[in-house]
Amino acid sequence: MKYFLIIVLIMGVLFVRHYMVYSIFTPKKRATKKLPSLLYENIEIQCTKGMIRGWLMKSEKADGCFILVHGWGSNRSTMLRYADSLVVKGYDVLLIDVLGHGESDSVQKQVSIETFVISIQAAIDFVEARSNINSHAIYVLGHSMGGLAASIVNATDLRLNGLITDSMPTSLESISNSMAGKVTLPYRPFGWLIVSWFLVRGGVFFKTRGEWRLDRVFNQQLAPAFSIHSCFDQKVPVSCVDVLMHTSNFKEVIKVNTKGHHNCVQDEHFWRYVFQFIESTKGEKGYETT
Repeated sequence: MKYFLIIVLIMGVLFVRHYMVYSIFTPKKRATKKLPSLLYENIEIQCTKGMIRGWLMKSEKADGCFILVHGWGSNRSTMLRYADSLVVKGYDVLLIDVLGHGESDSVQKQVSIETFVISIQAAIDFVEARSNINSHAIYVLGHSMGGLAASIVNATDLRLNGLITDSMPTSLESISNSMAGKVTLPYRPFGWLIVSWFLVRGGVFFKTRGEWRLDRVFNQQLAPAFSIHSCFDQKVPVSCVDVLMHTSNFKEVIKVNTKGHHNCVQDEHFWRYVFQFIESTKGEKGYETT
């Protein structure tokens, strides 16, 4: 009987491990169901971890370039909700599938925060290398985990002119909730175990605990940073922006009354907030941190 219980316990642990790895730590590669409504170019960006695929949408005016970065388990087509307004306003737009997502290559290690960071850095390299893109003004707009990774990039990379985050998690607990999706588990102890294992499997546990400490990251933004969040976000609660309002050097933090995790752009003032922020930061390529 004792050995039977031990075997059942081991099988249970292995089942939970399998479920966590393939249902939580491995984002589903969702097919691209929507294409840009404006003229676009299919692009490929080779980086050390594989091939990143995306779309480049050119504007006639080209006041700068926006790199759009989706969240966990998503793909570039979900970021089309931002693209047309930016192109019409006069910006080139680069939409990418982060490594391990969409049509970009999978990675040998588990998809992690670092996978997002590497993808963003490779996209910036691409923009700088293309002679027909205005790389003198590079902005990143990141949704959810894409915004968090972009904040990490903006804390170390001097090449950005501005950062906009939409519905960004700001703690390990909110990262856990964002990744888990419909799986609802209390953060202590289950959520903490999930996110810790996620960081270990991704090879970034010590980076996240040390070099990528989020309180430091949010207070060391090199280019002006702007964050927007829905008051009714059930996936990443609006309380996440409190740290940005009180203990960060984000230039502006806005709360809107749209419902859901993906709907901030539906707020009637969304684009006014964004373009006012951009105008207010022109010529401000980095500023004093506290």
